[in-house]
Amino acid sequence: MPRFIDRLPKDDNTNGWSALLPKRSPRPALAGERDFDWVVIGAGYAGLAAARRLAELRPDDSIAVLEAGEVGENASGRNSGFAIDLPHTPSTSAASVEQGRRAIRVGRFAIGELERLIERHGISCDWARRGRYHAAVTSQVATDVLTTYAANLRAWGEEFELLSRGELEARLGTSYYHSAIYTPGTSLMNPAALVRGLADSLPAGIELFENSPVVEAEFDGPSPYIRTSSGGLIRFGKLILAVNAFSQSFGVFRDRQVPVLLFASLTRPLTPEQQAKLGTDGNWGITPAHGVAGSTLRLTTDKRLLIRQGFEYSPSLDTNETRRQAARVQHAELLERRFPQLGSLDIEHFWMGWLAVSHNHAPAFGQVSDNVYAAACCNGAGIVRHTAAGMLIAELALGRHGELTDDFLVQGTASYIPPRPLRDIGVQWTLMRERASGRHER
Repeated sequence: MPRFIDRLPKDDNTNGWSALLPKRSPRPALAGERDFDWVVIGAGYAGLAAARRLAELRPDDSIAVLEAGEVGENASGRNSGFAIDLPHTPSTSAASVEQGRRAIRVGRFAIGELERLIERHGISCDWARRGRYHAAVTSQVATDVLTTYAANLRAWGEEFELLSRGELEARLGTSYYHSAIYTPGTSLMNPAALVRGLADSLPAGIELFENSPVVEAEFDGPSPYIRTSSGGLIRFGKLILAVNAFSQSFGVFRDRQVPVLLFASLTRPLTPEQQAKLGTDGNWGITPAHGVAGSTLRLTTDKRLLIRQGFEYSPSLDTNETRRQAARVQHAELLERRFPQLGSLDIEHFWMGWLAVSHNHAPAFGQVSDNVYAAACCNGAGIVRHTAAGMLIAELALGRHGELTDDFLVQGTASYIPPRPLRDIGVQWTLMRERASGRHER
């Protein structure tokens, strides 16, 4: 029976990362009827990695990639631009430490693959191994979170620095944080430029169709197909679904993941006077020790400040203008708290995007029909985890299951979540509790 997709990504033309880039001409939309051995839906990190891996392993197969909008304008190009090599593990138990070691292997494999492609294809995306400051505003969160994180880093044998308020002020130009742990392995970049570069350097045997939202899909039966909003149709042999939170629109992983809405702002470049007052060189990135209430922050290579804050349950995959404007005002206030010496900071770009999280922080991953495989649920580490997920789901669809797949699935797959309205009550209560516990971490 066909599946009709009624919720599609909406590009509101506000993505600040892509606004900084030269204009790009999208690939043509799907037209007419076609036949392919493989169809990949979603041209984000997972979808592009899956298509590329299929082309490597099955060079004679025909492969199509469909993107609902333009590459870099949906979630993959709207994140904060962190390729993080280390996981956040909640405890120091032997099992948790071992899970962390295996997650590190996956993360570094994915980062290595991205760096190889960036170098080979000359992808200009401001990629730089700058490390990451995992920061706590209050002493309580520093004790609760950073202490455990430091113990895990020691157990993994990872290099790190524990930095005090004064040391952070010297490096970052702000005395707002109580303390932070710095690890050197994270890379920072413009995520829209990265995903554009990955799409535009796909092997010649892959056909990419942009502005081709899938509105109907038949996954089963003797002649599976997908149909786009413009009437284009593809009959396929196998399909890989790589649309993260929007997989629920296809009837996939509906009871395994929670869609979350996040807001981000990017200032105009700091003036020379503001840069002098900030007193920091290069670019850097801060992730919050309190993941729900805290704020992600970056100083970019062109001396803009980015802030991402606002972690909201979004079952409808939508929001309204009132909420958007409230988040923008809050971003300006949070930046002023951190950098009062800079005076008024003009926010030039403001946008929103979605990610998906699971109850047990494991990926949604695997075969979902005779002809269909799916990967979703990045749990906030999409660039790295979805790059790995795309490559590994392609291998799984080809009947391959190696040691790296075992590492990727060390926590299993995303656990069951009760249906709405019980889900709504549970998620909202959890978020309310987390916001209350982290109310001083914003």
